[in-house]
Amino acid sequence: MKIDEKNKRKHDIILKAVDDYIHTAQPITSGGLNAYFTDISSATLRNELNALESMGYFRQLHTSGGRVPTDLAYREYVNAILENDKLNYKSIKKVLNSYEDRSISLISTLSTLAKRLSRATNYPAVLVQHGLKNLTIVNIQIIPLIQKDALLLIETNAGIIDDNIALDPNIDRDACVEASDYLTKHFKDKTIGYMVDNINDVCLKAGAQMIQFKSLIDSVADALIAVIKTKCDVSNENPTKMLDGMSKSEFDDAKNVFEFLEDADNVIDVVKTDTNDLNFTIGGEESKLKGGMMMSAPIMVNGVPIASLALVGPKRIDYANVAAALKFIVCQIDHQKGGND
Repeated sequence: MKIDEKNKRKHDIILKAVDDYIHTAQPITSGGLNAYFTDISSATLRNELNALESMGYFRQLHTSGGRVPTDLAYREYVNAILENDKLNYKSIKKVLNSYEDRSISLISTLSTLAKRLSRATNYPAVLVQHGLKNLTIVNIQIIPLIQKDALLLIETNAGIIDDNIALDPNIDRDACVEASDYLTKHFKDKTIGYMVDNINDVCLKAGAQMIQFKSLIDSVADALIAVIKTKCDVSNENPTKMLDGMSKSEFDDAKNVFEFLEDADNVIDVVKTDTNDLNFTIGGEESKLKGGMMMSAPIMVNGVPIASLALVGPKRIDYANVAAALKFIVCQIDHQKGGND
């Protein structure tokens, strides 16, 4: 049964019960809730808790003991948080205090922010890069290095993507400049994905002008393919902090979370990337995220999703702080990157 406006009292009881359980780890009882709902008798609260248990929102640990929230109750609680703009901004302030100017490298910037988010919240942060192919190219530079490699710099509308590429000993600095100018001329204002799909055809049409740079173009093409490949990067800055305050039964959930994070394919599969706002996933018995939860948000640049950032942890976490911190980070990235145009 869905909790709606006609069942506001049940809705309020769920929110307060889950919030209290998150912060105390103590089983939910009518006596404990009576301090918050002074206008409701203990008998009525017992009846409401019995009804909510039969509806699947709570379960009893023991026949005579208190109750704990189920996945259904956590969902009700988190949905209420995500629908409420008045989030708890304690974690936002912690992230803001550690936020520094972005580096020149887009990928380095995203990875750094994921680490800071993990450090501020004490939960593992996951960065899934999946949309770099949608970035628009502004300029391309190939710079020879002393070690006979070259630095590939692709300036985009969201920042610079950089990578080292192999450089044939027969290709000198002038050739790198010429190749850079040629590639910029033909792919400026195009997406990286378009360049990946068309770089060989464009260079073949150039004939003798680009044939001499074939090995260099191949290296650029390989680097671009690696750039647009979906990648998963897990930052866990305070691995033991997540365990603080856990009950004995919750340690198994934490173990499942750590095991889940070790499988990049599973993580990528669970992180939601198809919406433009915060997403919440809670793991059931058959879920890949068994015993845990994930809150994720897309990283947007000028309205284009380029990655997803997520926080992963056990079910009993401070959802309001996590949502606030995550929302701040993704909005900050969009604001700074979008302001570069």
